[in-house]
Amino acid sequence: MNFDLNLVRIFEAMMSHRSVSGAAVALHLTQPAVSNALKRLRALTGDPLFVRTRYGMEPTQFALSASESLVEGLRLIRLGLDRAAPFDPASTNRRFRLLMTDAGEVVFLPYLMPLLRAEAPGLELKVMQLPVGRYLEALETDEADVAIGNLQATAGTLRLRRLFDETYALLCRKGHALTEGSGDERSALERFLAQDQIVVRPPNSTEPLLEVIARANKWSLRRTLDVPHFMVLASILAQTDLVAVVPGLVARELAQRAELAVLPVPFDVPSITIRIGWHGRHQADDGHRWLRQRIVAIMADRHRAVV
Repeated sequence: MNFDLNLVRIFEAMMSHRSVSGAAVALHLTQPAVSNALKRLRALTGDPLFVRTRYGMEPTQFALSASESLVEGLRLIRLGLDRAAPFDPASTNRRFRLLMTDAGEVVFLPYLMPLLRAEAPGLELKVMQLPVGRYLEALETDEADVAIGNLQATAGTLRLRRLFDETYALLCRKGHALTEGSGDERSALERFLAQDQIVVRPPNSTEPLLEVIARANKWSLRRTLDVPHFMVLASILAQTDLVAVVPGLVARELAQRAELAVLPVPFDVPSITIRIGWHGRHQADDGHRWLRQRIVAIMADRHRAVV
């Protein structure tokens, strides 16, 4: 009951810097103050906690075992205090965890980050990738703060807001045979199916839409390359005759970075609704609301610019 939470700050700094002097500098304390706090921690725990070696003050097994819980507890206390205080973007150092796919990173981050750096330079953003089926769990357990993607409405705790409806596009190099008439008598679909394909298969996503449609229609795809990320497409497509079917905004982003053509997909593809989601506990959080509003505004402007 007499435990001093400041001792956890000392412990955290020692785990990070592995030296009394380093912890003192980080905490703006004197070395004797840190040494005295470390003595109190050792008395409370009955363990040396840190042992001097040629490489610095190395943590004992007890310290390693206790570290995750103690540091996480301190993070939650700081988070609670941050959330209780009035939110000021210009001075905040809050940390938000954002769930999105690889496609979302391509579309969102180049526009979100310049705004955050201008309006909230101390704000920290951590982008996470999880299977879409785990998004709700991650939001409910406070593993993540915000999710962006093809989120479906659920009963209870999840709050959703529509960002835009996304369609798909065909991406290939400029000058590709698909961009020219070339007197080919085959239908656009036949010409497409005759092409060698790149299929993007993110490790945490569902089956690629192209494969779902091909199986339903009993088409045979010429899959030449499977890749886990969208970013690599631009350089590969620009130098080969490979083609890829990707979300429209991703196609347009990548086309700006290489000599690529964005073409209509020669078959019916259902559009998907991209939403931002968060847990109801954050509904009235000023900082959380500020971030959500910035994301909504940015993506509304971005989508209007390309439709």
